[in-house]
Amino acid sequence: MANWPALLRLFLVLAAFVGVAGQAQAQLPPDERRQLRQEMRDHWQQLPPEERQRFRQERQDRRESFQQMPPEDRSRLRDELRGQRDGRGGGPHFEQRGPGGEHRGGGRH
Repeated sequence: MANWPALLRLFLVLAAFVGVAGQAQAQLPPDERRQLRQEMRDHWQQLPPEERQRFRQERQDRRESFQQMPPEDRSRLRDELRGQRDGRGGGPHFEQRGPGGEHRGGGRH
């Protein structure tokens, strides 16, 4: 069986990197964002096929690990990641549900 704490930590670290990159990109003007995306595509296409396949396989493995998590753990992880992305903290004590368990915000804007 998978080691959930280690997988959760790995997922949180990767999500944090994506969040930081997303925030940095959001601060760029549209032309610079387009140029950055094109450079990223060019870099991806220049990678050897086996390296691209390795990245795809790792992404698929992470996706499968996430899908195998119990639903309440997935929900808690999503809420924590949304909190980090939106600048509201996150972490183990972050709770984004109301007293009755109803969801309070956190969706994309």
